[in-house]
Amino acid sequence: MNALSRFLIPLRRSVRHSVTSYKTLRSASKPSKLLVKSALGSDALGPDKFARFLKAAGFCATASGVTYIGCVIWQYENVRNALKSVVPAFSKIFPNQKSSSQWQDKIMGYWTDLNDGKKLIVGLIAINCIVFSLWQLRSLQPVMTKYFLSDPTAKKIGLPTLLSIFSHIAPLHVFCNMYVLWSFADAAIHMFGKEQFLFFYMSAGMFAGILSLMNKLARGVHQPSLGASGAIIGALGAVCTAFPDSKLSIIFLPMYPFSAESALTALLCFESLGVLLKWRFFDHAAHLGGLLFGIWYVKLGHELTWGKRQTVMEWWHKLRGHGGVHE
Repeated sequence: MNALSRFLIPLRRSVRHSVTSYKTLRSASKPSKLLVKSALGSDALGPDKFARFLKAAGFCATASGVTYIGCVIWQYENVRNALKSVVPAFSKIFPNQKSSSQWQDKIMGYWTDLNDGKKLIVGLIAINCIVFSLWQLRSLQPVMTKYFLSDPTAKKIGLPTLLSIFSHIAPLHVFCNMYVLWSFADAAIHMFGKEQFLFFYMSAGMFAGILSLMNKLARGVHQPSLGASGAIIGALGAVCTAFPDSKLSIIFLPMYPFSAESALTALLCFESLGVLLKWRFFDHAAHLGGLLFGIWYVKLGHELTWGKRQTVMEWWHKLRGHGGVHE
C-alpha cells in the first residue's frame, strides 16, 4: 500500500462529478465605486514590495498553523465523542410544535440527512453568503474593502488575504463558486475527513492568495482580488492527483467524460499560460497557486503536516487533563 492509503478513504474508481466552470472570477465582475477607487487610487506600490509580501506570507503561515492546531484538536474531541450534536442545538432554536413547525421539521430532516462532510460544506457556503450580503450594504463597504479585499496597495495586507477567501461581491461570482464547492468538495472530504479538509481548504486558499499577491507585487499590478476559487481549485487539484483515473464531466456536457489526470494537466497549462501572458480576466496566479498546493499536499504535504498531528494531540491531551489519547 502506498502512503496515500494512510489517509485516503477509497472512492469508486469512476467518480462522476458535475463540475461547472470553476474558472470563476476571483475579482468581482462589477465592483462598487469604492472598490474601483481602492484598486486605482494608488499610483505606485512603493519600494517595500518584498517587505509587504513577507508580512502577508508571515501572517498566512501563522494563520495556517493556528488552523492546523484547531483542526487537530477538533478531530481529537470528535474521536472522544466530546462534541455536542448540532441537532439538539437546532431543536432549542426551533422547538417542536406540531401546530406550526412543519417547515421546521423539513429543515431538520434535510439537515440530519446530510453527512458530516456536507454539513461542513453548508457551513462554508453560509459564511460566504453572509459575507456577500454584507458587501451589499453601502454603509459597510469601507470596512469590507479594508478587511475582505486582498489589495496589494492597502496598508493592511495580511488579514485581508485570509478573509478574502470568503468574500464575493458579484452574485454570479458567489453562485458559481458555491456551486462548485457543493459539487466537488465532498470528494475531498471523503479523502481527508472533515477536520483535515478544513485545514487543507484554508491553507490552499491562503497559499493561492499569497501567490496572487506575489505576482501582483512583482509586476506592479494594483488590481485587488477576492473569492474562494483558489481554495476550491486546490481541492480539485488534490482529488485529481489522488485519483487520476477518476472520470469527470462538465455540467450540461455529461456525455463527454474525461479523466481527472487530463483535467489537471489542462488546468495547469491554462493557468500557467494565464500567468505568463498576463491575462487579466481571471486571477490565474491564484488558481495556479491553489492547484499547486493541492498537488503538493497529496504527494508530500499530508505526511509533513497532518501526519505529524500526534504531537499536537498529546499536547492537547495533557492540557486537557483527561484519559488516554485516542486515534
